[in-house]
Amino acid sequence: MEVELDNSKRNIKNILKDEFITGKSVFDWLMLGIGICLQVIAIIYSIITDTFEGLGLVISNLTGVIFVILCAQGKISSYLFHLVHIITYIVFFSMPNRLWGEFIENIMYILVDFVGIYTWARLYRCQKATRTIKVKAKALGIKGNLFFAMVFIIGVIIHYALLKNVPMFGKMDSQPLLDSLTSIPAYIGQLLLVIGYREQWIYWFILDFSSIFLAARAGSLIMTVQFIFWSINTIYGFISWYKSSKEAF
Repeated sequence: MEVELDNSKRNIKNILKDEFITGKSVFDWLMLGIGICLQVIAIIYSIITDTFEGLGLVISNLTGVIFVILCAQGKISSYLFHLVHIITYIVFFSMPNRLWGEFIENIMYILVDFVGIYTWARLYRCQKATRTIKVKAKALGIKGNLFFAMVFIIGVIIHYALLKNVPMFGKMDSQPLLDSLTSIPAYIGQLLLVIGYREQWIYWFILDFSSIFLAARAGSLIMTVQFIFWSINTIYGFISWYKSSKEAF
């Protein structure tokens, strides 16, 4: 019994080590460091200028930085940080700023995250040496890309019309166009993420770049800085998943 317990502890320790430490390149650590530093600078600046937005958004942003780095590396642990980020984001940003498209979008994230964990556990390879669950990315192809491009265009038009004319909780959406440009790419990106396609990063870039302006117009420095970093990270994510899609299983 003692041997089994020791092996179990050792296995858990190795899994955690391989998930968060082993195999990281200098660039991986650099991206994580840049993301955290940007958030710390934004927090310090907001405190100095008396515009601090609360601990909730700090937690949301820091877990968001860790999430996007782990996601770009194809790590299943990214879902844990994503859940914390999303819940705090809804409570401390989407709802107070009447961004109903974002509110619905993030509720979707919570539900799909559990589907994603199950799907990743089945579709992604588990390396025998490290037992690290890592993505083996796929490519959509021309037809697939054209299909999702059409879905994106039509979806944004319909979503914008709804947000502009239909109130939620008795109030109209404060930024219907930007809210649509951040919501529709989220649905497409989340679907492609769960089923393991590299093109998800195109839609994450559209979402994050649009979110820079959405957060800035909402007056949130911390969120604006986060989305600037996320936009940069989408390039890193696409390169990482592109390489993965070219590797032999």
